[in-house]
Amino acid sequence: MRPIGGQAEPGGWWTAAHAVWLAGFVMFAAMGLRFGGLITADDAGAATGPTAGRRAVLRASVLLVLLSSLANVVQLALDLVGGFRAADRAELQDMFGGVKDIPGAEQLIYGVGAQLVFVGLVAFAILAAVARRAEAWTAALVTGGTVVLAVAMGFGRNHWLVPVGMTVLLAGLAVLGGQLTRRPARAADS
Repeated sequence: MRPIGGQAEPGGWWTAAHAVWLAGFVMFAAMGLRFGGLITADDAGAATGPTAGRRAVLRASVLLVLLSSLANVVQLALDLVGGFRAADRAELQDMFGGVKDIPGAEQLIYGVGAQLVFVGLVAFAILAAVARRAEAWTAALVTGGTVVLAVAMGFGRNHWLVPVGMTVLLAGLAVLGGQLTRRPARAADS
């Protein structure tokens, strides 16, 4: 939602983009809880072997998605408040400087903590494929979209690959959600 060559400046584009992203991360958290419940239904009644391992990975994935989504929600709320209060880019940067000076805040809210949501989503897709609740190509699509998005962000947020990665990730998650809700849970592996 940034104009080509656009900058991080308060205004209509800033507010619209951050409001959409905020809604998106709230939905990621809800999706994480829902996917976790759907995949766990596959493992009902089993407590040992590969199923126990899958449960541990699933719990960790749900936790990653929830905590990372929370970090993103905090970031986006701070960005929206800053955008409403700041008159220009310099004032906006000054506001963020205060938050980023808090020990650990930059890494947790703006850095790796905010990015872990994508690791959790890839784990969900792989677990769904392993549990045969989704097709392997769906997990590949979610993983591919995440990789393209990660590579694109290395070139800068305005790089043309960012919307490509987002589109592939969205398609993968939409298909994954459809497959998880259509396929009944099967008997647990022995």
